[in-house]
Formats: sequence, structure tokens, C-alpha cells
Amino acid sequence: MNVNLILQIALRDIKLRYSSTRFGYAWVLLNPLLMLASLTIIFTYVMRFTFEYYQIFLILGMIVWNFFSEATSASISAVASSMGMLKKIKVPLHMIVLGSNLSAVIGFAANLIVLLILMLLFRIQVFTFLRLSSVLYFFLLFAFVISVSLAVSTVYIYFRDIVHVWNFVLFLGFWLTPVLYPERYVPAQFLRYYLLNPLARIISHLRNTVIYNYQDSLDQVTITIVIVMLLSYLCLKFYQIFSKRLGEIL
Repeated sequence: MNVNLILQIALRDIKLRYSSTRFGYAWVLLNPLLMLASLTIIFTYVMRFTFEYYQIFLILGMIVWNFFSEATSASISAVASSMGMLKKIKVPLHMIVLGSNLSAVIGFAANLIVLLILMLLFRIQVFTFLRLSSVLYFFLLFAFVISVSLAVSTVYIYFRDIVHVWNFVLFLGFWLTPVLYPERYVPAQFLRYYLLNPLARIISHLRNTVIYNYQDSLDQVTITIVIVMLLSYLCLKFYQIFSKRLGEIL
């Protein structure tokens, strides 16, 4: 694996995103803060969501969802902007995808720093981030993001309209994932289907562990691992099968 190439792609993506703006890289921190402020006002004072630590509950959900959304969308954009390089040089597609994912990880890490600061202000223990369960949930998140990114970027080579289709999928997924609300708001008859969503499960686990210092049952954690690993395997298998024909398509 060419680590230098992955780093170069990641740095290129970051520069393209922020270098031409007036506030530059400050937007990495400004974006989550502005989003948190606006959503907190709407859902605390308009929608009347007032349960304990809702502000932290909200920003953790937004951070995880935004990471998934930005990483997968960026992988498609990175492949689109690298089509010339893919045609001229035999660069594995996964290098470009991993580079774009790395740039999203940098933004994700910056957002987590904001979250840690807010947790300290709300007097929530931050050591919960260091628990093995928290590490496990972050690992599952990264595995799922990378595998989905590889799958959707492969689809782009064959079907360019995936850009618009994926935007709709993300819009729908945002409302079908407990980003703004707790899962207890989901009607009981739909909950079993709702919890097949790996991001819904990961976000719920992280909130319980990091914010509320609560450990989910081993059965629930095992189900999450199985769902994430199964979907990740299917995405990776899809990439493995269809990436072999990229030379013919390009």
C-alpha cells in the first residue's frame, strides 16, 4: 500500500475544500459549532427536546453522521476528479478512496475535539472515550465507512448518476438514523427494522457509552458487530469483483 500517495490525496482534498475560503481551515471547527448552535435552538426551544445532555447527544450524532456522509460523498468526488489519473496511470481505486477517507477522518478528529471540550463544559466524564467498547464502536464505524466508500466509488465508474442517487440516499438516511432524536421515539412496530441500520446502532452505542456512562448488553453489541461486518464484507466483495473490470471501462 502506497502510504505517501494516500497522504497526498488526503492533503489535496483538504486544500481543495478549504484553501480558497476566507477563513480557511478554521471551517473544520466552525462548521460543527454553527450546526450545533442552530440545531440546539431548533430542537430545544421549538421542538422541545429537553432530556439530559441533549446538546452533547445532538452533536455526537451529527459528528458520526457527517463523517459517514462526507467520507462516502468525498470518495465519489475524489474518483471523479481523478479519472484522468486512473486512465493514464495504474493507480488502484482503493488508494484514491482511502485518501479521501483520510481527509474526512481529519475533520472527524477535529469535531471530536470540539465534543470533548463541550463535554468538559457540561461536566461529563471524558475518560469514557478510552473504554474498549468506545474503541470498538469507532473501529466498526471506520470499517463501515471505508467499505461503503469503496462500493459507491466503484459504482461511479459504471454509473455516473450515483452522485445524485447517493445524495438522496444520504438525505433519507439522515432521517432514518437517530441523529436528532433518540431511538425511543421510533414506533415500536418499526423498531426491529430501524435497528438493522448499522449507523443507528453505532450512534446509540456511542451515546450510551460516552455520554451516559452506560454499557449496552453483550447481545446488542454482538448484533451490531454482525450487522456491520456482514454489510462491510458485502461492500468489499462488490468492490473486489467489479474493480477487476475498471481497466476495460476506463
